[in-house]
Amino acid sequence: MTFYKKGYQVVRNLISEDRALKLHDHLNSRGDGLMNDTQVIGSPSFYTDETMRKIQIELLPKIEDHIGLELFKTYSYARLYKRDDVLRIHRDRAACEVSITLDLGGDKWSIWLLDRDENPVKVDLNPGDALIYRGCELQHWRGKFEEDEHAQVFMHYVDKYGPNAWTKDDIRQ
Repeated sequence: MTFYKKGYQVVRNLISEDRALKLHDHLNSRGDGLMNDTQVIGSPSFYTDETMRKIQIELLPKIEDHIGLELFKTYSYARLYKRDDVLRIHRDRAACEVSITLDLGGDKWSIWLLDRDENPVKVDLNPGDALIYRGCELQHWRGKFEEDEHAQVFMHYVDKYGPNAWTKDDIRQ
């Protein structure tokens, strides 16, 4: 299994392109995104948006099937990136043991990660595609965004029987 061996797996069409674009429109219509996210300053961000939370719950069985683990959901976080944004290299906190980056459309923007041998891996997604990865283990980032806008939702889970199960349903308010 790719996820077990490599710590990441690309899933094409986790949701339909049409649905992904509708979620993108949903984020754009909100107009109330947090602008104080220190990771990407000035880009609208949405912590545990109700629509995204429902999709996170709906996708849970599919994610479990893809990676062969039983999971608890923790939280979701959506962001509308804009020109000149940079997502610096980082690892995620304990509540992000299994992370999903789901492309919601906009201009193309690659995500990078360091595999378990510390080789850089470039991942290109289309709307509806997802990268499932071990967010606490693998460093990941995006270089400077040269286009106009890109939407992503990050859905985070933990192994039901793993050391981070205590973060079920998230610990941060």
